[in-house]
Amino acid sequence: MGASSADGPENTRAGADRWPTVADMAVPAIAAVVQLGLTWLVQHSGDDDPMSQGQWQAITATVLLSCVALLWRRRFPVVVLAVTVVLSGAGVLIGQKADTGLSGISDGIALYSLAVHRDRRHAVIGCLAAFAAAFAVFAPMRENLPDLVWNEVMELAWYVAVAALGQLRRQKKARRRELAERLAEADRERTAAAESERERLARDLHDVAGHHLSAVVVHSGAASRIDDPGLTGEALRTAAETGRDVLEALGRLVDVVGPDTDGGGLDSLLPPLCHGLTRLGVPVSLDVAGRARGLPPEVVTAVYRIVQESLTNAMRYASGAPVAVLIEYVPGAVEVEVVNGAPDDGGAAPALGTGRGIAGMRERATALGGTLDAGPEACGWAVRASVPTSAAGRGAGWPEVLDAVTIAFCCALPALLAFSPPDNLMSGRPFGVLVVVALGLLLRALPLWWRRRTPYAALTGLVVFDTLWVLSGLGDQILLEVFAVSVPAQAIAVYSVAAYARPGRRSWPAALIMAGPWVTLSLVIVRLEYESDPMPPGELGLALAYGVVISALLATLVLLPFWAWGRTVARRGRHWELTALETMAARTGEAVLAERHRIAMGLRGTVLDHTARLVRAAEAGLAGTAADGRAALDVVTGQARAALVDMRELLDAMEDHTVDGRVDGRVDGGAKEEQR
Repeated sequence: MGASSADGPENTRAGADRWPTVADMAVPAIAAVVQLGLTWLVQHSGDDDPMSQGQWQAITATVLLSCVALLWRRRFPVVVLAVTVVLSGAGVLIGQKADTGLSGISDGIALYSLAVHRDRRHAVIGCLAAFAAAFAVFAPMRENLPDLVWNEVMELAWYVAVAALGQLRRQKKARRRELAERLAEADRERTAAAESERERLARDLHDVAGHHLSAVVVHSGAASRIDDPGLTGEALRTAAETGRDVLEALGRLVDVVGPDTDGGGLDSLLPPLCHGLTRLGVPVSLDVAGRARGLPPEVVTAVYRIVQESLTNAMRYASGAPVAVLIEYVPGAVEVEVVNGAPDDGGAAPALGTGRGIAGMRERATALGGTLDAGPEACGWAVRASVPTSAAGRGAGWPEVLDAVTIAFCCALPALLAFSPPDNLMSGRPFGVLVVVALGLLLRALPLWWRRRTPYAALTGLVVFDTLWVLSGLGDQILLEVFAVSVPAQAIAVYSVAAYARPGRRSWPAALIMAGPWVTLSLVIVRLEYESDPMPPGELGLALAYGVVISALLATLVLLPFWAWGRTVARRGRHWELTALETMAARTGEAVLAERHRIAMGLRGTVLDHTARLVRAAEAGLAGTAADGRAALDVVTGQARAALVDMRELLDAMEDHTVDGRVDGRVDGGAKEEQR
């Protein structure tokens, strides 16, 4: 991540001489009230010795000073974090109480601001410094080792979560700033969109027309050298079908944004491609290794085009040689290998290529974060590519850190109740039972790791596990109590569905689904009461119905606010970005359509005209005599070659347009300025 931002060091220093705004004052004021209020409640709700008046005055001073420092948290985040950490620790030491509201609030706010306004390194160092200070202050006040371990784990999770949230906020602001800059540079965006569309059209024109027309040249040329009426008829039929395919494909090329892969994946696209070349006399074998799975459309397109171009090159330069295509599904990627042997006759390859084949394949692979190698081998030529099936280079980031902290928290909260003194619910249980319960608490939180990618699957896994936990705890009140403090995990799962579910998918049933384990719990409780105090069947039915309705209602009411929170976050984040993207799309769509129109005009009268003549000549040859067929083969071969030449010239013109702004003598953009 870059170090600068809208609220980064540059703007921080620029605004250092300004007084805090009303928005800057709101959070510190609330923090002061919360810290003093919590500390007062904790001290007056227990039976410990209350703090003296002098201690209260000193603590109040430290709280107010730390909150005053928070006024400058956006401009001097490093200094403010250091001040709040020192003052929070001083307040705890003055009060000599571990259970207060003096730590984790002011320094947490300062740490969040540091993570928002500084880079990753500052966020990590600030997180470790805040935790180290808290550990040094609180460690001597803990009663025993288990109490120390659990509390310090929770403190570490708190500071890590705050830093992660701050960094995620920083990334979101950077994304919005990037979109805002793109909106502000609409002219450059339109130019970039037109160039991108031109490059896309050039690649697909080369892939579609070059592949088919080269096949016609090779097959028709071979058939014309052999006086075989059957082979002549087959070549003419293939040329007519291929020509019609080219006309249809080129018509689609300028009408859609990308190649049509909606009809299926590689399993449905590659076999017809390979079979088509086999029909033309090129022996192609296709093997698929690994478990086939659904792939993103851009990956399907890239793999298909790489295989198509490799087969085209094999047909051009190694006519008649066998070709082996291997598609292997590996974790996180699709491996592609196309190997062909040497030409049967050992002759020179015809000069039909445009020189863009390997470069275009490599560009497709690298655009998705993959690799491609192509070169000669002992017995021929090989193309090997690896195309990632997910975003390249993502690695573990702050979302994963936050998810790990979430899992740790959801494991630790019920574990504190189950294993921590003095209210150790699991004391006296066999060691095997303790191990099972500990593993159960860990496994229960694991589905939350996938809450962003597959939120409904994570929620379903949690519902199933909680239901089984309740059923396994029949008659065991302690296990049911452990389950009762597991609401945070359920709330996080409901929030995740609302925030990360795919657009268009309903998320409101999440709270209702998550109420399922609580309905099961109510049925278990009624059953336990019935065993201890049997009741008539009518009363039992009413008790069951009442328990189901009340538990479902209460659970839904508790979880609905988290669903609403997730929906609000999703709408606010997505709405702004979608609006910006739609605006850019509207501004660039016109340029894209204009580029397609320009390419379409270039195709008419050149490639399309020669291809149409090719089809008519092939159909006429099929309808005539054997002599007419042989004459038609020469016409078909000539028209296919002419179409390839015109396609090469059109691609060169498109490339010149991209490089210096000139096409066919016309001058665009900056070139006009040069002429002036």
